[in-house]
Amino acid sequence: MKRILKALVVAAMVALSVQASAQVGIPGTGLTLSINSEDWRYLRTFKLDDGADVYLFYYVAHDMVDAAGDTVLPCLRIYVNEHYDGDLYSLVYDRYMLQPYQSLDEYTHGLGLPKSGGIGYDGIYTNPSDGKDYRFLMTYFKDRKAMVELRLETTSDTFGEMEFEFRDLLGTLK
Repeated sequence: MKRILKALVVAAMVALSVQASAQVGIPGTGLTLSINSEDWRYLRTFKLDDGADVYLFYYVAHDMVDAAGDTVLPCLRIYVNEHYDGDLYSLVYDRYMLQPYQSLDEYTHGLGLPKSGGIGYDGIYTNPSDGKDYRFLMTYFKDRKAMVELRLETTSDTFGEMEFEFRDLLGTLK
C-alpha cells in the first residue's frame, strides 16, 4: 500500500508540468506545498541508503546566470525519512555532517515550518567541486512518523533574485 501511495505522489509531481499550480503532498506526512509548475519542474526521486527518499525540483521560470557566467538551476530538495531513529536535533546534526554549512540565521517557527514546529536555517556553504558559494533556506521538522528536510538553494550571487520565490514557496506549507 505504501509503495502505491508513493507512486501516486511521484506521478502527481510529474503531472505538475501540465498544471499551472498544484498542491504536492509530501510523502509520509500530512503536509502539502503549492508549487507553480510554470516556474518549477519535478526532476526525479532518489532513494538513499539510509532509507530516505529525496524529491528534487528545479526552477525554470527564467534563465539564471551567476557572476561567473554559468547557468544556475535553483532547486528544491525534499528529504523524507520515515525510518529515522533519532530525534529532530540528531537529524539536523547528521545532515550537517554530510554537508557542513555556516548558519546565517536560525528559527524555530514560521517560514516553512508546520504549526507543530521544527528548525529552520538561512545558510551558506562552499561547494568543493565547483568552488562556488551557495546560499539556502532549509527547514527540518517531524510530521507523523517522517523526518523531513525542505531545502531551497542557489548560488550566493543569485540568491537575491530567488529569495522571494523561496520564501513564498516555503510559506505554502500546510
